[in-house]
Amino acid sequence: MPDPQPDTALRFEILGGVRALRGDAPVDLGPAKQRAVLAVLLLHAGRPVPTHQIVDAVWGEEPPENGANVVQKYVAGLRRVLEPQRSPRSPGELIALTTGGYVLRVEAGALDAERFEAGLAQASAERRAGQLAEAADTLRRALSLWQGEALAGLTGPAFDSARHRLTDARATAWEKWADIELARGNHTGLMPDLARLVEQFPLREGLRAQLMIALHQGGRQAEALAAFRDARAYFLEEFGVEPGERMQETHRRILRGEPFYSEPVDPWSDSDELPAPETPPPAAATPPVYVQQYVPPDVTAVVPEQRPAPAASFPAGAAAWGLAPPAPPAYAPPRRRFPVGEVILAAVLPVIICSFGSWIYFVYAGVRRRDQRQFLAALGYAGLFVLAVVLATLDPSPPENNDLNPTEWLAFALFAGITVASAVHGAVLASHPGDSPRARGLRDQARQFAAFDPQRARTLGIGRPDLMRAFDDGGLVDVNHVPGNELARLPGVSSAEAHGIVIDRLNRGPYAQPEDLVIRGVLPMRTVNRLSSRLICLPGTTHGTPPHGWSSAYPSAHYG
Repeated sequence: MPDPQPDTALRFEILGGVRALRGDAPVDLGPAKQRAVLAVLLLHAGRPVPTHQIVDAVWGEEPPENGANVVQKYVAGLRRVLEPQRSPRSPGELIALTTGGYVLRVEAGALDAERFEAGLAQASAERRAGQLAEAADTLRRALSLWQGEALAGLTGPAFDSARHRLTDARATAWEKWADIELARGNHTGLMPDLARLVEQFPLREGLRAQLMIALHQGGRQAEALAAFRDARAYFLEEFGVEPGERMQETHRRILRGEPFYSEPVDPWSDSDELPAPETPPPAAATPPVYVQQYVPPDVTAVVPEQRPAPAASFPAGAAAWGLAPPAPPAYAPPRRRFPVGEVILAAVLPVIICSFGSWIYFVYAGVRRRDQRQFLAALGYAGLFVLAVVLATLDPSPPENNDLNPTEWLAFALFAGITVASAVHGAVLASHPGDSPRARGLRDQARQFAAFDPQRARTLGIGRPDLMRAFDDGGLVDVNHVPGNELARLPGVSSAEAHGIVIDRLNRGPYAQPEDLVIRGVLPMRTVNRLSSRLICLPGTTHGTPPHGWSSAYPSAHYG
């Protein structure tokens, strides 16, 4: 572990609440948004962060009109509280403005997440040297840096993604530590910690398997088998799947009464080495170009595997802990926008044409979303309008003066009610992409599971409505693997655009995020914004030949 900072040094923490400390005294970071700006800079410490990226992370879908000026104001506020003795714009300032954006220059070891990563790298080196006791102690000291949930109190997709990455690294570190302690025979002292960790990280099957092993090694076989039954019930109830192979194998060995760690083992023998970079193709070689001869409506593309190269600036072994930074996109992803125009149109259309057009938007929504319920709504509003017209024309007893009779009053009240109800209904419908709270919850749950175990997510068919499956993912669509006919079913996606996606992912590889559909020019931004809550991009791992109906300019080439 790195040496502790001097008492007067400035330190930063994100493994818990976002804090800055001078010595042991916390620094008042000001308003919540200013603290969020600091968090964004800390997540990219030492690297420039464009202003638009800070705005997207802090304000999400409701950015201020003068976002650049607001960010500049908060950065100035951070400079004042973090470096009160330094004059503005002086050389060597902590937060500098560069051509690429704002960069926060943090001293080595001043950020708790950086010390956590360094501790994991040091534990890896000690493990490779056979110093298991030292490696376990280093891991516990690194894990003690956590003060709670990472980036506590900050919300938004950018912070949620970083929080998930850091939490996953924390859970993995606990698994490595437990493996070492089990290998050293410390199963008795390990049981309370593993029981607590299983409750804290219920999706981590490794921790559940380790709890079963610890109970079995301690002579509590019945409790070990009960732990498996509890885990199986949890996964079946939450996801409709059986536990993974590691837990299944552990269960079988316990049933056979086999001991674990009976011989000296290396619990990390295949888990913390940096992946070897793939051999690049010769400079003169031309990548295969697929030519569309015939595109059947249900083509499923074979997605070549793409592995990111390890970042040299990160400590050795960081990639194994899920800490290597993703490669920045070639272009900034488009910002998701609220469908203001469609909401206004749906709200004002019935008013402009005096309730006659109350049904028009719902017919449009039914066609675009392929939702039969909207046609029923349109029929209902049209029927009410006809009823109002009939009531207005009824005149059983003509009045002697120009006053309206009760039937006519009822008709005009119905006209007004139809106008208001259809305007409000249409505006609410336009502002939501055909979702229900249950579907959104299922999609969030499926995304969480896919982020934790993408291989099993592909096996379960998450994002594949074309497959027979027991798992309900709330209507997710995996644009990397779903066939073309399912892509064409998405609202606003034509058959030509669906086949264009298939061709693009076959020629240029899988998509890392839905916004890549815009960056690569296969879908317009408006369509991707509308579908963003339903799209997911699971990484491709299969190799093979193109599906039926495709040919390659290089028939003998190896795909992937």
